[in-house]
Amino acid sequence: MTDFEENLRARLARNAELAAERARAEEEMDLARQRAEEQERQRQAELAKDRSKRHATLATSCQELVDQLKATAPDQFVVRTGWTSTGEEYIAKISTRQLSPARTLFIELDRDDDEVLARWTTDVGNTIELWRLLEVTPEMLGEMLLQIADQELWDTATAPPPYPPASDERPTISE
Repeated sequence: MTDFEENLRARLARNAELAAERARAEEEMDLARQRAEEQERQRQAELAKDRSKRHATLATSCQELVDQLKATAPDQFVVRTGWTSTGEEYIAKISTRQLSPARTLFIELDRDDDEVLARWTTDVGNTIELWRLLEVTPEMLGEMLLQIADQELWDTATAPPPYPPASDERPTISE
């Protein structure tokens, strides 16, 4: 056998080794990509589950607060609450009756969009606010419902009251 034939066989053998290594590396990359995709699917499913849980917690809290408001002063507030037909949004609409200035607070908790919308429609102006679901707490909802009931706040109002700050905007107090 000549040197050329030996070199040719050695290179062809090396090419076959490289092709096998490349095939193994591609298989490993495919497996790694599949694992990463599965982890991402699991992460997204967990986030959706958490979002649904937060949504349910806020919806339950809002319903309880609205029920308390209505029970305390049934002649002063008109309350409409419920779920949309898709079950994606919980909506609460609270309007005043026999109070001046007239005011309506609309709250929409949207699970799929991961948002909370609050809108004041009043005789002294309108405002709207949008938060991420995670930023809203039951306490914030309670503050807004207290605002609609606070006649002293509205007696001299020239605009709707400011919205309570989102939970991540709240100042921390340390001792």
